[in-house]
Amino acid sequence: MKVLMGGESARGKQTTIGPSQIKGCARQVWSQINNVPKTNPETLRMASQLGTDLHDAYERRLNRIDPFRYQTELEVEWNGLMGHVDCYDTVDLEVIDWKTTTKKNKSRFPSDQQRMQVQLYGYLLSRNGYGVNAVTLVCICRDGNETDVQVHSEAYDEALALEGVMWLEEVREMKEPPVGERNARYFCRDYCSYYDKSARVGCAGAP
Repeated sequence: MKVLMGGESARGKQTTIGPSQIKGCARQVWSQINNVPKTNPETLRMASQLGTDLHDAYERRLNRIDPFRYQTELEVEWNGLMGHVDCYDTVDLEVIDWKTTTKKNKSRFPSDQQRMQVQLYGYLLSRNGYGVNAVTLVCICRDGNETDVQVHSEAYDEALALEGVMWLEEVREMKEPPVGERNARYFCRDYCSYYDKSARVGCAGAP
């Protein structure tokens, strides 16, 4: 079964902080920055793997359409923040990021954190010499069809991206671990590698 699931993707093995973590759980980010031992190895990965598979499929499709216009899976880094950009349109100077969800949760799209994430991709690209005019999020339902696809586009906003950069710097400067922000029962025990019910080494989740 582990073979079928494909193990961790390159993103999953990433040791630097990525834009998708910004303004998420500060305790999780702090733990990663400070090399806290992982205490919960059996996290659920199916939804993440399905998302990775979808990204791979779109990457192959775009490479067939126009590999010069659409640059996919660009890895960009700046000051300890690393991002894997799904797609960069070299003609429209647009960042495109795909999100997978379910029809039940589609109403939450786009979340503030998702908007921050794609703006940070734009920031990382701009720091590395790319022009960025716009950022776009594409939401695809795993249990839906074409009619369920939602698209959100907005102008690139460096000020918004810098809010995320400042948040990361604040977490880096913390001398003590912040309080867990996620609900252990509904999230941490299934998805966080630093979850520790005993709280002796890792985090037991929100109080």
